[in-house]
Amino acid sequence: MKTTLDHNGFAISDGSVQVYNVDPKNGEFISESEEFLNQGVGLPAYSYLDKPLPAKQGFAVCRQGDDWVYQEDHREALVYSTETGEQVTITEPGGLPDNLTPSQPQTPFDKWNGSAWVMDIDAKQKAETDKVTADKQRLELQAKEMIATLSDAIELELALPGDDLKLLAWRKYRVLLNQLDMKNAQDIEWPALPDC
Repeated sequence: MKTTLDHNGFAISDGSVQVYNVDPKNGEFISESEEFLNQGVGLPAYSYLDKPLPAKQGFAVCRQGDDWVYQEDHREALVYSTETGEQVTITEPGGLPDNLTPSQPQTPFDKWNGSAWVMDIDAKQKAETDKVTADKQRLELQAKEMIATLSDAIELELALPGDDLKLLAWRKYRVLLNQLDMKNAQDIEWPALPDC
């Protein structure tokens, strides 16, 4: 048995009524249900009698005051922070904030210029320089350890046959490492590691 509501929104008699429910946080239409109301009882919270607008791609149907409205909905879209370049998940309907864009950065060195991603050449060069500097330090340490070990063996007369040639090869390798021009990280030609 159906019921109707009086002008104050209360059931005139016991009965059911079709209602449209919204999310209490953002007013988005989430479901419809048939509710049984006792005489004198009003609608459940966040429920309305009038039918919402039909679904529309890229929009959420939301309640604003006495009306159903379309709000932009980017929750399914891939969007990126213009500050960090990282992908961001949209969790609420509404317009796209100014600090987000659907445009994906192409490199870790891209910076947002207000309308597009552009590569930050200085940041790219610094990252390349930092990497080759770290690589050089790692290789220098490896050479230093090998030279120290071989030198100890020769000095203490515990060397194996060929250790003197190995020591010479590692010392030459260390000199070549130190002669590298580190100014242009992209064009560095690393000396070959000794075969020993």
